[in-house]
Amino acid sequence: MTDTQHVTPAVTDGPVHDWFSLSYCNYQVMPRTLMQSMPTEWQERMVACLSELHDAFQHVPQAEVYQVHAATEHIVREMTEAELKRAGIEADWYGGEVFPGDEATAAEFNKWRAQHETDAPTYSRDGQELDPHERVLLPTSDPVPNYNRGRTFIEPVIEVPR
Repeated sequence: MTDTQHVTPAVTDGPVHDWFSLSYCNYQVMPRTLMQSMPTEWQERMVACLSELHDAFQHVPQAEVYQVHAATEHIVREMTEAELKRAGIEADWYGGEVFPGDEATAAEFNKWRAQHETDAPTYSRDGQELDPHERVLLPTSDPVPNYNRGRTFIEPVIEVPR
C-alpha cells in the first residue's frame, strides 16, 4: 500500500458500533425516567438525534411497538433448578428415558437411575435443545422507577469537563 492509498473503514464500524462494544445487542433500550431527568439542553439534543434517525429510516418497515422487560442474564449450565423452571427450561439427565413405575421402591428407582443417568443433562425449552453455555434471560423487577407521567425525577450526576 502506498502513502496515497488508505483503507476506509466501513460506515458500520463507527462510534455506535464501538459503543455497543463486543455485545450482540440489536437494540438500545433507554429508561424514560432517566432521560427526562437529564438537563433540558441534553434532552433537546437527544430529541433532535432521535428525530433525525426516525426521518432517515421512514422507508424501512419497522414493528409497530416493542415489549421490553427488565431481566437478568444467566448461563444455562450455571442456573439453579428454580431458575431453570422459571425460564421454562428442562434439564434431562436421563437421555429422554422416563422412569416407568409410579409405585417403585427407592432401590428400584436408584437402579434405574444408575442405568440411565448421563454425565451432563441436555437442556431444552419449547422443544428446542439449548447449548449449556447459552445465555438466557430471567425476568426481574425494573430497578428504575416508572416515569409516572413525567413526575418522577432522579438527580443525574453530571461530570463537568475541565
